[in-house]
Amino acid sequence: MQNPRLLAAGAAVALATLCFAWSQPAQAALRAGDKAPPFTLKTIDKGESRALDALTKDKKTKGVVLVFLSCKCPYVVQARQPLAELAKQYGDKVQFVGINSNQNESAEDIKADAALNFPFPMLRDDSSKIADAYAAERTPEIFLVDGKGVIQYKGGITDLGAALGEFTAGKPLSKPESKAFGCTIKRKP
Repeated sequence: MQNPRLLAAGAAVALATLCFAWSQPAQAALRAGDKAPPFTLKTIDKGESRALDALTKDKKTKGVVLVFLSCKCPYVVQARQPLAELAKQYGDKVQFVGINSNQNESAEDIKADAALNFPFPMLRDDSSKIADAYAAERTPEIFLVDGKGVIQYKGGITDLGAALGEFTAGKPLSKPESKAFGCTIKRKP
């Protein structure tokens, strides 16, 4: 027979642990002006490693546009052409990189979609750790990171063009944050 005091103590510890876990704050959302979390991910097509540090330190560009994308989201379908146009317009001043963090999308589907629709590399975030580090919630959701690794813009596609125009001209951004509209990033439960 088990000791009732030990059972009660064990239950109290379990309850305290559960309450502590529930009270832990969620990953705080990053804002313009925050340091961008470092990462190294592989391209979906060739498996080449790409590190944020190397992308932001590229002497040919002023920064990098990180775009969280999905191959199944209708909002991303609508953003394909504007993203391609912005990449063409600003690609000599900033690098564009797609990041797919959706755990319900296969590597082959992502690879096929990226090859057809995006004129920039697509990286695979297999465990959604990078999406978690950035507190990214939607596709498309965009982070413009300068050469010092600082987020200059966070938000949706609608205001990205104006932000890139100001950023590449060396001006302060008049709207460094906007709301990203789109599908939720599908993480594993």
